[in-house]
Amino acid sequence: MEEDDHDELLQCTDEESLSDTEDQCLPIDKPEDNYSHTLTYFIHTKLEFVTTKLTLIFSTTVMLILLPLYLDAVNVRGNAYSLILTNTSISTVLFVVTMVIAKCFCEKYRNIRICSFPVQFSKLLQLSGIYFLCAFMIIYALDRKRVVCHLQDPIKAIVLVFSLLYYFFYCRKLMGLQRIFSATTIIVGLFIAVDYGLCDEFRCRGYERENVSDDAGVWSWQTHSIWTSVYIGGLGLFAAYFTLLDRYVLTNNEMEFHNISIPSTFLSTVSRSVSFPNTNSAAPSHFIGGVAPDTSHLTKKHSVVHLAMWIHIVGLVIILLLFWTDAVPTIGKGSSLSDFWNYTLNGLACHFQKPVPPNVGESPCGNVFLFSWIFMCSYVLFVVMSIKFLILSQSAVYTIASMSTSLPLVGIWWSLFHVVPNTNGLLVWSPSLTGELICAILGLPIIIVGLLLLCKAHFKDYQWSRLSTTHVMPGNHFA
Repeated sequence: MEEDDHDELLQCTDEESLSDTEDQCLPIDKPEDNYSHTLTYFIHTKLEFVTTKLTLIFSTTVMLILLPLYLDAVNVRGNAYSLILTNTSISTVLFVVTMVIAKCFCEKYRNIRICSFPVQFSKLLQLSGIYFLCAFMIIYALDRKRVVCHLQDPIKAIVLVFSLLYYFFYCRKLMGLQRIFSATTIIVGLFIAVDYGLCDEFRCRGYERENVSDDAGVWSWQTHSIWTSVYIGGLGLFAAYFTLLDRYVLTNNEMEFHNISIPSTFLSTVSRSVSFPNTNSAAPSHFIGGVAPDTSHLTKKHSVVHLAMWIHIVGLVIILLLFWTDAVPTIGKGSSLSDFWNYTLNGLACHFQKPVPPNVGESPCGNVFLFSWIFMCSYVLFVVMSIKFLILSQSAVYTIASMSTSLPLVGIWWSLFHVVPNTNGLLVWSPSLTGELICAILGLPIIIVGLLLLCKAHFKDYQWSRLSTTHVMPGNHFA
């Protein structure tokens, strides 16, 4: 026994020379005392990773800026349901056309079976159901200011909190303390950035209100409380959607990858101990076909667009089955099926009616055409980039943290512009030094520091994963 302990203390491999932070050999964890967990890193360059993240942040920012303007504009003649139906229908058609073109003209997409499900149907149904249920909850809560205007953007910061909680209790992957600390840093920066907006009830989207009722609409405080709770629940489902993507998609994608097996220490597996207190060993990685591919280049059998296409096909069916929600007076705009039908048809028509020049007259649909098509382009980009970044980063928390960077950017935007009421969302250039701007500028650097730490940890793990297909490292190398 003493000789074994002595050998363990002296055990050291050549791999330690690859680390810049280790000055001495560390004892390797015994397999009977710790379990190993396999991470699958998909081959990518730093440029691809950073470009995907920046595109995700950009598309999220555009969506957050345009959504309230788009929703107010479509409500002039239409309803919130027409917004959801139009965007989902056009996005689904676009994804289908893109997949057909890619399969016909791109060699690496030839093996993709467009009519086959990218994941099991039960999992696909869960993903689509949760995703579009959260869309209904969020859109209907924001509809006609049922959530007080100045609270709409700041409350979105809670999504990252939900994502981190889901990770601790439901995620099967390992997250080191460095990543947890980085995510917590981003949360602190977010709440600094949105703090002023939570408190300033007289300012909304850059416009100073004289009366609180101008911000709150015609609703009672009880109605505001109920719909704010629904809104928070929808944001929670949004975070749950990416947690399910993490669990269902990352273990079922057949792409170029590197395999890394990391023994666990107490520090790096504290969250898994909470999630799976009775688990002594991690489940092995699962790959389509049953075994891990051993070639450096693979022809894809699934892709991001293919997955997005099927999520939206199933989601479109769900939306059509939930048409009755907008006919319920306490939920939708109409009070009967006939009202629902008229509002929906008018809303659909406004998406294809070009705006009238100001010198000609006032358009009955306002700026719906302009807002809707820019929003749809950013939405399609958001869907593709969010799934792709999730696959590259191997982390739902990192993906949502990147999206959250848009919140201080939106605060800065509304310090440069403001929306004039009753003008169909007309933007006016009016830069001003406000508390919202100061908080956004203070919070943004903290968020960027957290993102840089997450990025550094990702490339550190990715670099180690490239050393060999199965590489055992001490627990402190995993961040």
